[in-house]
Amino acid sequence: MHPSAFLSLKFHHSFSLFLIVYIAHICQAWLPDTSTKFNSANKISSISFTGNSSNNDDHFIILYQDQETLLLGGRNRIYNLSIFDFTERKKSEIFWPSLEAHGQLCILKGKSEEECQNYIRVMFNTSPGKLLVCGTNSFKPLCRNYVYKNGNYLVEKESEGIGVCPYDPEHNSTAIYTNGHLFTATVADFSGGDPLIYREPLRTELSDLKHLNAPNFVSSVTYGDYIYFFFRETAVEFMNCGKVIYSRVARVCKHDKGGPHQSRSKWTSFSKARLNCSVPGEYPFYFDEIQATSTIIEGIYNEKTSKIIYGALTTPDNAIGGSAICAFQMNDIQEVFKGPFKHQESINANWLPIPDNKIPDPRPGECVRDSRILPDANVNFIKTHPLMEKAVPSYHGRPILIRVSLNYRFTAIAVDPQVRTVNGKTLPYDVIYIGTDDGKILKVVNLATEQSSKAFVISDNEVFPKGTAVKQITLAVGYGRVVAVSKGEIKLVTINHCKFMATCSECIELRDPHCAWDQLRNLCVSVDAVTSFRYLVQDVARGDNSKCKVSTNEKEPKKEIDDTITSNSIDEEPSSSVKELSLQIENRHSEPDDCSNDINADVRTGCNQIRKNEFTTGTLWWGIIVAAMIGMFVGFVGGYCVSRKFYMQYPNTPFIEQRNHLDRLNVNQNSFLARPKNVNLDVLNVSSDPLPPKKDNLGSLKNLNITNEGIKRLTNVGSQLEDI
Repeated sequence: MHPSAFLSLKFHHSFSLFLIVYIAHICQAWLPDTSTKFNSANKISSISFTGNSSNNDDHFIILYQDQETLLLGGRNRIYNLSIFDFTERKKSEIFWPSLEAHGQLCILKGKSEEECQNYIRVMFNTSPGKLLVCGTNSFKPLCRNYVYKNGNYLVEKESEGIGVCPYDPEHNSTAIYTNGHLFTATVADFSGGDPLIYREPLRTELSDLKHLNAPNFVSSVTYGDYIYFFFRETAVEFMNCGKVIYSRVARVCKHDKGGPHQSRSKWTSFSKARLNCSVPGEYPFYFDEIQATSTIIEGIYNEKTSKIIYGALTTPDNAIGGSAICAFQMNDIQEVFKGPFKHQESINANWLPIPDNKIPDPRPGECVRDSRILPDANVNFIKTHPLMEKAVPSYHGRPILIRVSLNYRFTAIAVDPQVRTVNGKTLPYDVIYIGTDDGKILKVVNLATEQSSKAFVISDNEVFPKGTAVKQITLAVGYGRVVAVSKGEIKLVTINHCKFMATCSECIELRDPHCAWDQLRNLCVSVDAVTSFRYLVQDVARGDNSKCKVSTNEKEPKKEIDDTITSNSIDEEPSSSVKELSLQIENRHSEPDDCSNDINADVRTGCNQIRKNEFTTGTLWWGIIVAAMIGMFVGFVGGYCVSRKFYMQYPNTPFIEQRNHLDRLNVNQNSFLARPKNVNLDVLNVSSDPLPPKKDNLGSLKNLNITNEGIKRLTNVGSQLEDI
C-alpha cells in the first residue's frame, strides 16, 4: 500500500469518527427535551377530598370556582368546598339522586349500579340566586332550576336534559352560558351515536359526517360574536386514504336564529377548521388529538399584545407516545374562517378549495342581523361546505413543548397568565400546569420568543397514584397552588418549590417566575409572599447564576473586601462594619477544605461554590467534538511526518519493504544484538554477468540482477538471520 493511500485511509477513518460524533450531537438537538429541573417526589403538600362514596366512582368535575368557593359535581350531589382547605359546607350542598324507577330502568338496559346514578355535569348561575343544574339521571338526562331561599336551594322546575347533559358521565362534553343562552356540545342518545352542538332550538345536522364525525368535545369559549368549540374527530376529508383523527375548532354565531323554511332548527353559521400542531419539516410530525385547552389568555408575546389559547395535544393511542403543548392565536383562528371553503365534487374526488367567485353573498358562516331571512343558496352552501380549507397554525409555527414517553400522555392544562418578574424590565411569563394520564402534573414556564419557541420544565410532580389520569386542573389562590381532579379524588396541591432551594444558584437556576432569591434573608422565597422586590434576584429567561455574585450568601472576591477595608483611614478606629468584615474573612480562611465530611456543607459558601462546578449536557458534547477534532489533527500530522521521512529515504521502495526497513532500524546498531557478521560472497556465487529476466506466476517479467546496493541489503539480511 502506498503511503499516500495509507494516509488517505487514516484520514477517512478519523473523519468518519468525527461525523458520527457530530451527527449524534445534532440528533440530540432534535430530540424532545426530556429534562426536568426539579423532581418533587414526596416534596409537595396537598389536601385531598374523596366525597361521600366509598367506591371512588364519583366522576368529579369542577362546576364553579371563585376566590373562596369550589362547587364540585359528583355522584348525586354538588359539593360546596372551601378553596383554602377543602372544608365541606354541607348546609350549602345540593343532594339530587335519581328516582328509583329511573335507576331500575337503567339497570334493565344493561348498565351497572354505579353507572345508574345521577352524576351532575352542568351547573350555571343564570341570575342572582338561581341555578341551572343538569345531571345524567341514570342515563336519562334531566335539568333543574334551583332558587336560593332562606339558606337552602329549592327546586323551581324540572325539564328534559337531552342535548344539554350527556347520558354517560364518561362522555366528553362541554357547555358555556352567555347572553342568557346555554350552548352545549354533547350527545343526544343513549348509545352516544348522535353528537351535536346545541342551543335551544338549534342544533347541528343529524347524521351528517361533514358536520360532526364521532367527535370528542374538549372545551368551549366565547370570543366576540361567536362561540368556539374545540374537539377531535375522525377526518372526513381523509376517508379516501384511511382513518385518522384531526383536532378541530368550530364556531357558531351567538345570535343565530336558524334558517328559513326547513332550516328553522338548524345552525346557519356552523363551520369548522383543523388545528395544526406539528413539528415542521419536509414531512411534518403531527400531534393530531387535542385533549384539553386553557381559557383565552391575553398577554404580551413577541413584544406585542395577543390573545392566545393553549392546547394539549397527543399522538394516537396506537402510535409512538408523544404529547405537545401548542398555542393558537385567536386572530389566526378568525383569519382561517375568512379563508376559502373545502369542497368535494364526488364521493371519490379530492377535497379542493372553492374559488371566491362561487361563494354566495353575504358570506356563509358569518353573523347577520336576522338569519331567518337569508337566501336559500346561502343556507344550503354552509350546510354542504362547513369545512374550511386552511388549518389554524400554531403560534411560533411549532409546539412550545414536546414530550415523548411510553409512560404518559397529556390530559389537562391550566395557565397562570403573565406572571411578572421581580425587576419589571423583562416581559411577564405564562406558567403552565400540565396533567398526565399517569397521575403527574408538570410545571412549565413559556419562554417562547420571536426567534425560538420553547418552554422550560420546572418540575415533575407525582400528584395521584400511577395509572390515575388527571381529568381537570384549575388555579387556586397563591403562587403554585392548583386544584387537580381525577375520577374519584380531588386535591389541592401546592407546586411551589422555592423553600427547597438552599442556595442562590439553585434558586435562580430553577427559573420559576414564582421564586426569587432574597439577598437580605439569604432565602429562596415565593414572590407573592414578599412586599418589596428591592432585594430579590431572579433570571427566568436564562437561569444565569452569575447574578448571585451580588448576594450576601455567595463568596465575594477577596479584592473587593480588601478595598472596602482600606477605604477607611489608618488613624481612625475601624467601624463595626469593618470589624464584622474582618471577622468574616478570618472565618472564611479557617474553613476546612474538605466539604465531604462537613455536616454544614449545604450551608457553607465554599462548599456551595465547589458543588456549582457541574457540566451540562451541551458542554459535554462540545468537549467530545473538540477532543475528536484535536485527535484527528494530531494523528494526521504525526502519520504524515513519519511516512514522509521514510518515503524520502527510499523513494522507489514499496511500502511493505519500507516497513521492514523501519523494523530493522529500531534495533540499536551499537548493542550486542547487532554484531557485524562477515558474509562469504563466494558462497553466494554472484556473477558479474546480468541474469536473464524471469517470469513470475502472473506472467510478468522480473529483473533478478543484484546490484551493489542489493548486496548490501543481503548482507544486512544475513546478519539478522544469523542472530535469529
